[in-house]
Amino acid sequence: MATAAQERAAAIKYVNDHAWSTSSTTDLTAPGAKTVTLSACPPGVKGDEPEFWVYISGTGTPEPVKVTGGSCNGDGKPGTLQFMTFGPHRAGYQLSSASDGLQEALIAGRFTPTNPAGNSQSGKIIVTPGEYKVDARVSIRASNQTIDFSGSIVECYMDDSCIFVGDPTNSNAVLDVTIVNPRGRPMVSNGTKPFIEVNGQKTRIYNVSTRVSKTGTFGAYVQVDDDQGFLLDGLSTSLGYGVRCDATFCGSYVTAPGPFNKWSAVGWLKNLNLSPQCRGNGVDWQSGNTLRISDSVVQGYNQFGIRTGTSRGGYGPTALENVYMEAGNCKNKLGNIGAAGVIAQGQRLSWSGGEGPQGKIPLFATTGKRDYRYYIVPHHAKFGYGNPLYAGKALSSGAGHIMVVTPDIAGVDRFDLLRVTPPTDGREQAPYGAGTFAVAKDVARDSACSAGICTFTDSQAALSSYTVAPVTYFPKIPLWPGDFVLGSSGDTNSAFGAATLTIDSLSAQVVSVAGSTKPVVFANSCGALGNWTPAWIVCAAQNYPPSAFYEQGAMVMAVKPNNDGAKRTNLKGRLNFSTLGSAPGHILTLSDSDFAKTVATANNRPVNDPNDAFIGYDYGNGDPAQVGISFGAARSLSNYIGNVGDGKNWKEQLTARSKTFAVPVVIQDGSTLALGGGTPISRMEIRQVDVRRGDVPPQACTDIDMTTPNLGLGEQIAALTPPGAMGSLYATAYVTKANTLTLHFCNTSTQVARIPAGRYSYFAVR
Repeated sequence: MATAAQERAAAIKYVNDHAWSTSSTTDLTAPGAKTVTLSACPPGVKGDEPEFWVYISGTGTPEPVKVTGGSCNGDGKPGTLQFMTFGPHRAGYQLSSASDGLQEALIAGRFTPTNPAGNSQSGKIIVTPGEYKVDARVSIRASNQTIDFSGSIVECYMDDSCIFVGDPTNSNAVLDVTIVNPRGRPMVSNGTKPFIEVNGQKTRIYNVSTRVSKTGTFGAYVQVDDDQGFLLDGLSTSLGYGVRCDATFCGSYVTAPGPFNKWSAVGWLKNLNLSPQCRGNGVDWQSGNTLRISDSVVQGYNQFGIRTGTSRGGYGPTALENVYMEAGNCKNKLGNIGAAGVIAQGQRLSWSGGEGPQGKIPLFATTGKRDYRYYIVPHHAKFGYGNPLYAGKALSSGAGHIMVVTPDIAGVDRFDLLRVTPPTDGREQAPYGAGTFAVAKDVARDSACSAGICTFTDSQAALSSYTVAPVTYFPKIPLWPGDFVLGSSGDTNSAFGAATLTIDSLSAQVVSVAGSTKPVVFANSCGALGNWTPAWIVCAAQNYPPSAFYEQGAMVMAVKPNNDGAKRTNLKGRLNFSTLGSAPGHILTLSDSDFAKTVATANNRPVNDPNDAFIGYDYGNGDPAQVGISFGAARSLSNYIGNVGDGKNWKEQLTARSKTFAVPVVIQDGSTLALGGGTPISRMEIRQVDVRRGDVPPQACTDIDMTTPNLGLGEQIAALTPPGAMGSLYATAYVTKANTLTLHFCNTSTQVARIPAGRYSYFAVR
């Protein structure tokens, strides 16, 4: 009878106990289907396994062969194995494990439960420290199995996935597999297959790493097919950069290739240390399902740090939490096209905590100090024009040819190349409206693009006129330079396909295909952004204190689309103050005259001040039907028509001294106008007085008395109209004594102001 210690040992399978080798007399001199007889079938050697390989060596060219049948049952009894050979093997050959016992231990360590019958499951497999030569795929096909690779290195010699978790045809066949500390060494030159591929459910992988061979590469460390509960906790590139990255193929260390509804992986990735030093990309999640990356470092990537979205179908958003990203000084294997921090191809992206992301903007020339900013406008034969996409910059001397290189956009039929120079105040502004900024127009994609990149030439000749068209094309963008690249899930004419970003504090550059069609970034605060692609960004606050140095942003909100077809009119506003209470009070403080008091007050809502600029209400008793709206400012309230508000060319202005109209005042038929005390307008007379030129000292007032016959002491002066522009002066008039009109001139400037000479008109009311 076995002891308790023996039973416990039997429950744990050690890989080095399952390495086997045997000889056979079966003739293998001619390639083809073979049935080989074994005098004893070692543990884990079974003919009915759907994915089991053995290795033939000793004579001829060694080769792994896949077992397709046989009577071997891994019980030490005689049996057969069936397989197909592709090369000759003379007598004296050896049959052995194709994985140094790893596959056999995985098979021997499982059992099939009964009452009721279920899928096979297992306990723990220990891969003891050492190097294991694996010549064919190793399949983990038992649920509840834990494989501990601590201290071992798996050398992968096959042009195939090295370790496969689950069943390739049924992702629900194998559940709850845990892999601990797997370390692989790629042995296939220019290989593109993954170290670990997963097609089970609730797989857990901890601390993946690789050791690099001289020439071998993987296509990825981990590929997730259809696991909708996948966890990767820990992946490090510190022991070597084993992913192939060249102009033909540049892999990512973690991939979920999709498409959705075939391979709809859901992933939680955390504690990653992805620093490939330009040898590959970070995470490429194309399954269209939920992805969360947290507490990780992603840096030194070649083309992008993270690419996600729904370009291959699906609905799942991506959440990045406490991720540190840094682009490094990598040269993109495709050419001088820069790199992206995060590319979102449709769906929602959220970022919180961490640092970054960081893209790399290409620099096309360094011959001088002229700062050129280049934009690409994509055009689709069916959908029209896309948003101008910032592609890179040049520092030019003004002479010579500049080669502008961008990633290709497969759905485009033509490109326009635009160039702008930042204004001297440093404020970023992309091309918009009509202007002179076209370098090249209607460039056929077929003539400019090949092998994933597009090349344009700026001869620095005079720019031509161009009108930026409304955005009606939202392209799918596989690669583009930028910190956040918000593309669409596919080529479309609907803005709904464009990705959006939710972020706590935005300080990273954004490239968006949406333009002005919809908001794409929602942030609590925003910093000064450079390398600007037209984007609608909704920010509640700014990162920096107000100053001349930092450009302040806006919170932009649409009320209704312009082409709404006159439907749903008379809607309430986007800003809706549901209750006001009793008056008076301010509803919107436009300019705070004592901001220090506001900051010092709990919840930042102190009593208002006389010099605040505001929109408020001066009457109200809690009944919405009794509200009276008020407007106030420290100096004046002005109304403008067709003017930006220049302080001069107003049409109507109220100051502390007068209400002045710069347009004719029209009283409609049936209405009357009464002056102070109810005096009817019929008692108003228009009079004139000639004034000589004079000076008013800086920030001072001057009175000029004018003798005017028939001016009574009780008369009122309603308005005063000068003969020309007053500049920094404003003037009022009043009666100080009989037959004397006093003109009161005040100068708001720090310089001496000159009173315009000429005939002044005024209204006198008896």
